[in-house]
Amino acid sequence: MSRIRKGYEDRFRALLRQARARRLEEGVRWLVEKAGKLSAREGISLANSLARVYERLASNRHFRSPPPAPVSIHFLCDAGLGGLARWLRAAGYDTAWQPDIEDDHLLREAQSFPATLLTTDAMLMERRLLRDRIIPAFWLPPTLSIPEQLALVFREFGIVVRGPRCMSCGGELRRVPKEALRDRIPPKTYRWLDEFFVCRRCDKLFWHGTHWQRILARLAELKH
Repeated sequence: MSRIRKGYEDRFRALLRQARARRLEEGVRWLVEKAGKLSAREGISLANSLARVYERLASNRHFRSPPPAPVSIHFLCDAGLGGLARWLRAAGYDTAWQPDIEDDHLLREAQSFPATLLTTDAMLMERRLLRDRIIPAFWLPPTLSIPEQLALVFREFGIVVRGPRCMSCGGELRRVPKEALRDRIPPKTYRWLDEFFVCRRCDKLFWHGTHWQRILARLAELKH
């Protein structure tokens, strides 16, 4: 819980700084105390009460996020955010992710990519490269589900759903005539679909089957 609390304190601090609050640390303490009272009053976990206080604050027009991020934004997810990485790729964003990547390696990757680092590790945010904003980074509460993580990233960075990228590596997809892929497409799929795509980066084959329809339905929810 101490890491989650630390993460929310940093988020509160960022919102208050954006609103040019005069008593920054006092404001952070007051918000944490408010969450503690909410937790006790409604019998919910402190993590949930911190989330509710943050959401209310972030939805206030005085604390809204900066203008939308540039179209060319790239993301790098830490080892625990593989699910989020796949969904960001499906939504059209080049997103790197490696399982079991060490923190030092993660930071080097963020610098060389270059990319905005997404992490659930509040302690990682204390590293100088992140604390001093040399590497752009964003902390996500580890208690969130993948759909909640995705919605938060979309709101925080002002991004919208775009054409899908490869869900395996994030590479750009190119449409290829199915006749050229006959040997790679399952016979039944070949008969009932006409559009097929190949990743320019890893050469994986994709098509828009029933699984893709479910993905589209979930992504459509981000527009509301």
